[in-house]
This record gives sequence, C-alpha cells and structure tokens, in this order.
Amino acid sequence: MWIVILLLALFSVLGFLHDTLTRFDTTVMQHVWGIRSEWLTDFLIFITYVGSAYVSIPILILLGVYFLVNKRIKLALVLIFNLIGVRLANGLLKNGFDRTRPDDNPLLDVGGLSFPSGHAMNSAAFIGFLGYLIWTYLSKKGKQAGYVLVAAWALVFLIGFSRVYLGVHFPSDVIAGFSAGGIWLILTLVLLRVLMPERGINKVE
Repeated sequence: MWIVILLLALFSVLGFLHDTLTRFDTTVMQHVWGIRSEWLTDFLIFITYVGSAYVSIPILILLGVYFLVNKRIKLALVLIFNLIGVRLANGLLKNGFDRTRPDDNPLLDVGGLSFPSGHAMNSAAFIGFLGYLIWTYLSKKGKQAGYVLVAAWALVFLIGFSRVYLGVHFPSDVIAGFSAGGIWLILTLVLLRVLMPERGINKVE
C-alpha cells in the first residue's frame, strides 16, 4: 500500500507542478542531448519502437489467444485489463493535463499531448506485468529468475529514457508516466489475486 501512496504522491506533485518544472526539464534534456550520436540515436529509435503499440498490441493478441486456447480465461482478461486499461487511462490523463510536447530538437515527428508519457506509463504497466508473469513461472520451476525482473525494468527505463533523448517528452512526463504505470501494474496484480485466489499469484502459468 505504501508503494501506491508514494507513486500517487509523486505523480500528483508532478501533475500539479508540470507547468513550473521548466528549469528541471531543460537542464536534464540538455545533458541527455549532449550524448547524442548516430549509433545511439538508431538504437534508441528501436527501443522507443519496442515500447509502442506496434509491439505491445501484437504481444497482447498472441498471449491472449494462447491463454484462451489453454483455458486461462481469467489470465487473458487480466492481461487485457492491464494493457488496454493503461492505454485508456493514459489518454484520459493526457487530455486532463493538456501539456504540449517539447518543440526543441525533436528527432522524431510525433503528435498528441505530452503529460504523462504514454510510452513510459504503458511500458511500466505492461512490460512490468509480463516480467512478473515470467518471473513467477520460472520461480515455480525452481529456476533463478531475478534477472527477468532486472531485464524488464531495464527495458522500461530505456524506453522512458529514449523519449527524452529523442526530444519528444519532457523528463517530468517520463517520471510521471513511470509513476502512473507503476500504480496500474499494482492494480493489475491486485486484480490477479482477486480473480485467481485459488491458484495463487505464483501459479499463473
């Protein structure tokens, strides 16, 4: 519960102050843009693509079909709640805060609003949940699985970082996205417990 409170508090502070964080955002962006290079730009364009709907939606469809075929209907529903729900929530938050994107040095041409970052929020919730499912599955098999969580959160961080590097989000957008996505991930895990109490949260395979 305290994690939810901390994440909610962080998001609330960023949401309340997002129009007054110019100095923080500008300072961080200038430092990040200072490391730009051709190879790093190509790499982070790929990373930002990994965090897009072009990747997450097909994964959702494939896993959803797999779970349904194997009669894991509740797990399929939780997965749908996780990704579709977080995307809808992000859209509502963006419309509510109505913050425009940075207009200096963007390396990608993107539209839409800026706060909170959809890539950061969606990835924290969806990749975080996928990492959790893999971790619980491997742990039940008696295998070392800590690296799965490390890899999942490293990818989430890189996706968020790529948005600042590419100049399409302010750093505060990304931090707020991580916070909101973390809250949605926790809601997903709570829903998993509610729908699958007889199997336990560690028995989702």
